[in-house]
Amino acid sequence: MRQIMFLMVGNLIQQETEWAKLYERLVQTKCPYDERTCTRKGKKRVIGRVAGQIIETMYALVKKDAEVMSNAPAGKDPPAPTLYDQALHRRHREGQYQPSKTSRPATVLTLLPHTQE
Repeated sequence: MRQIMFLMVGNLIQQETEWAKLYERLVQTKCPYDERTCTRKGKKRVIGRVAGQIIETMYALVKKDAEVMSNAPAGKDPPAPTLYDQALHRRHREGQYQPSKTSRPATVLTLLPHTQE
């Protein structure tokens, strides 16, 4: 699985994708420049970081679809799966983050009785 993710990220960073832009930005900040070879060192670490973010995105999409399927009525056709949206990813990176879960569980505050000693 690790090799497949490595090859997938290698393929994605060669295309014009948001993942490639993220990779280039991270290489510039995380990889030191080696003057002897005129390249940046440590690119595999950045590939691992991008692969981790892709896995996290895939997990979030699959989990959201699983929740939708668990709440779907039994006799009807299931809704279409949620697909990766490049525009949503771009907006998220620009600071317009909106969580995939709209409702948060209510915070319960428990007050303990005050004891005097």
